[in-house]
Amino acid sequence: MRTHLWTAVLTAALISAAAAAVSAAAEGLLQAPAPRAVDIALTTAVVEAAPAPASLALATPFAGGVAYRPRAYRSRGAVMPTTTQIHAGFLDPTDNFSTGFVGGIRLGPQVDPHVQLGMAVDWWHKSESATTDLGEVPLPGGSGSGRLVLSKTSADLLPILAFVQVSGDEDLPIVPYAGFGAGYEWLFLTADNYLTEESFDQTFGGFGWQVWGGAGIPLDGRTRINGEVFYNGSEVGSDVDVYSPDYGLVTVRDLVKMNGIGMRFGISWGF
Repeated sequence: MRTHLWTAVLTAALISAAAAAVSAAAEGLLQAPAPRAVDIALTTAVVEAAPAPASLALATPFAGGVAYRPRAYRSRGAVMPTTTQIHAGFLDPTDNFSTGFVGGIRLGPQVDPHVQLGMAVDWWHKSESATTDLGEVPLPGGSGSGRLVLSKTSADLLPILAFVQVSGDEDLPIVPYAGFGAGYEWLFLTADNYLTEESFDQTFGGFGWQVWGGAGIPLDGRTRINGEVFYNGSEVGSDVDVYSPDYGLVTVRDLVKMNGIGMRFGISWGF
């Protein structure tokens, strides 16, 4: 009986102590003031206004003094446009041949809007024949006029030149230009004499040059129709072995002048 009595007393004491602790905690929570936004703002302002340590100030970069500097990249150089001209016309050598057909091409880069460098190739051709009129000759089924070919010759001149050409502004209604070229020229001669049954075939070569001037009419972009007057100057030669009564077999230099004036017409374009 006494044991049960002490147990009840101890239990009641524990319950009273626990209730008192809970009540004190609740009262403390109710009495503690809540933090205010103003206090937080003031605290933040005080912290921001406080000077930073010297080491931190020196370590912090000064953003206002930083300037933008673009990164350098390597770029490819500009590609020079290339101008091409094809033309046809005539050349009249003043010394050895009559007027013949000429055609050619010029090709090279525009190192400047007004200056072009490049290579030029021309081909001049002339063929002639000597004939005689035989009059009326009998033909199968009747008669007709006949002509006998006594001889036939063919000449081909091939100049290959390096040139420079200077022209006016592309926006002009008529663009003037002038050029000069120098290089090597070959002359190919063939001849057949049907009376003596002899043939001749020889190649000549030598230094040659040309000078020209003309004007172009722009069509679209860098395309133009051109007309020009030119002069060809060259003296080509070939070594020939001949027999001399005084010296026997000797080698002589056979020379042919190919100086003459002509005209060329064509079209040029750039890309």
